[in-house]
Amino acid sequence: MISTTVVSLRERPTWDPAALTAEALQWPGPSRHTLPLRDLSRSLLADGWVEHDVPVITPASLDPVGGGIRKRSRKYRGAAFQVGSQERGLRAGDVLVPMNPDLPLLLVRPEHVGSLVSSTFLALRPHDGLALWIWAVLTSRTGRQFRSHLAVGSAGRSTTKAALLDLEIPVPPLAEAGATEGRLLAIEQGTHREEEEAGGTWWRTADLTTGDWSIALATPNPDVLDFGIPLGDLCSEIARGRAVPREDYREAPEPGYLAVTDIAVLGGKPVRRWVPLEPRPRVIAHPGDLFVAAVGARPHAVVAIAETAVDRNLFVLRLRDPSLGPAVAHYLNGQTGYGLRQVLLTGDFIPGMRKNNLARLPIPAEALEYTGRAEPLVPLDLQLEHVLWD
Repeated sequence: MISTTVVSLRERPTWDPAALTAEALQWPGPSRHTLPLRDLSRSLLADGWVEHDVPVITPASLDPVGGGIRKRSRKYRGAAFQVGSQERGLRAGDVLVPMNPDLPLLLVRPEHVGSLVSSTFLALRPHDGLALWIWAVLTSRTGRQFRSHLAVGSAGRSTTKAALLDLEIPVPPLAEAGATEGRLLAIEQGTHREEEEAGGTWWRTADLTTGDWSIALATPNPDVLDFGIPLGDLCSEIARGRAVPREDYREAPEPGYLAVTDIAVLGGKPVRRWVPLEPRPRVIAHPGDLFVAAVGARPHAVVAIAETAVDRNLFVLRLRDPSLGPAVAHYLNGQTGYGLRQVLLTGDFIPGMRKNNLARLPIPAEALEYTGRAEPLVPLDLQLEHVLWD
């Protein structure tokens, strides 16, 4: 996410980017009464320490697209909270704010009692009735943009807890809060999911003279990749999109230009680039084809509904039987399909998918019996954006 703001530095007591941009930002809609986050909640201090191989909720545990906890970590060592029912420590109704602005917040629920939580979160105890509102506002797309501005100039796109506590957020009138509470609660409940098992320390004997080392080292049970129909067998073609020279792009639709589908579009954002139809782009997707992200760890898989050019960070899969598109997309976006995709990713800093690994990914025969619709994946931040500000 790249954000820009123009501000005057004349007679400014500070040139700190976070402070300057925070003053220039405005929340959507009519003028709203705002208060610093520290006036709407109380920050909590960690009351424990983790030294052993136990599952801990960390920022990396959160699903960046759908919200909620996907998988706890057994590698965390350091200060931690324990969720309980006491005044000290975390309890149901508290809110966890990750320092990475690209991640959603987590609302602590009764079923989390007993869980250990990393102290890298900013843990808040909101004033009565504000927990759901704070969770929604800071997780929404606009909230993420505000948090992103606070991270300007920080290493690794990380905000500070002090900057977050100083962030002013809108305070809803009682009537508005009541009108939106039911919808926000339904969205939050949609983030509740069955968690993947936290991986612990494991070892096994493996022959590394053949095969892929990255897969052998990624999972204690590589045999799971042999149960099912290889995705490549369901496709007549798997192609990766191609880069287009910057000068050929247009930022608005024009006659003779074709929309470009990229990862942002798969995540629910509108099309932002168009390329000329002549000469034809190298890779074109047609209705019924399947998009899968080639870069990043997010579980995007979307069925194409119109002809479009394909960005270089996507694969487009042409299925032999296009009617299977919704079933394959549903499986790849689900917990099991997502977990297998993580095993097949390569790259330490920016994870990516190789074409041959994608073709190898197994699809269980029963998954192809799914007859529902492959609804477009609407990210959590966009769902909240519509409810809060539209």
